[in-house]
Amino acid sequence: MNFGLYAAYLGMRARQQRLDLVANNIANAATAGFKADRLLYRTVEALEVKLPLVDGNSGGSTSTTPASTAVTPAATDPTGGATQAAQLTPIKYAHQVGVLTAEVTDFSPGSIRETGRSLDVALDGDGFLVVQTSRGERYTRQGSLTLDNSGQLVTQRGDLIIGDGGPITIPPGEVNIGDDGTISVKGQSAGRLKLVHFADPNAALAKEGNSFFVATGQGKPLEATGTKVVQGALEMSNTNSLTEMVAMMQNTREFESLQKSVSTLMNELGRKVANEIGRL
Repeated sequence: MNFGLYAAYLGMRARQQRLDLVANNIANAATAGFKADRLLYRTVEALEVKLPLVDGNSGGSTSTTPASTAVTPAATDPTGGATQAAQLTPIKYAHQVGVLTAEVTDFSPGSIRETGRSLDVALDGDGFLVVQTSRGERYTRQGSLTLDNSGQLVTQRGDLIIGDGGPITIPPGEVNIGDDGTISVKGQSAGRLKLVHFADPNAALAKEGNSFFVATGQGKPLEATGTKVVQGALEMSNTNSLTEMVAMMQNTREFESLQKSVSTLMNELGRKVANEIGRL
């Protein structure tokens, strides 16, 4: 394998993945509650691989150990007792280079924009609204809420907003929402928004669509006591369109540079092949 071509290919693939994320971030720059995605990647070299080893004391029998294993480990007999140390000589070494990528969500807060609409809420803090969908509970910071035909508080898609006591039914009248999520109409309490947060949201939550998150089971939802509710406002996307455009241009230049590297390596490989054929 030509490791130069392999490394360039993996680098190009990582840039393509990043381009897809940046394009999605830009497309959702105006989506309330949207959290931008980031691609983290790093180059790696000489990955640990299993190598066939020759036992010098047994006439050539082989075993398999990781590349990082010492050359002369102690052997063990089938009954569990230690035997004479075996001289294990690697037949060959395998080296690999490449790029590891990891997609993460940027949970930093977006700007809060006033709308003046009584059922719009923005969350000031790290909390999430709890939503009951046909697929189970979901979490969101998209606070553009409305009422269904029975007066229950729902998202724009019709999914129920969960309160401390379950779904929230709001009677007719002017709605007031306190900074702790308490909903009142004409001075009478109609319920309280259930707000939760996660110690490590990147581990505990996975994106579902543009504004919903689903629990991964790697963290329990905790009461978001430090989150305040702002009525008549929405949290906007935390995407900065200008920054994303700059990142897209830089990513494109890096991709083109890797393309040129591939062309150079292929041309060099072609010359070597031609020279070898000419000697035959």
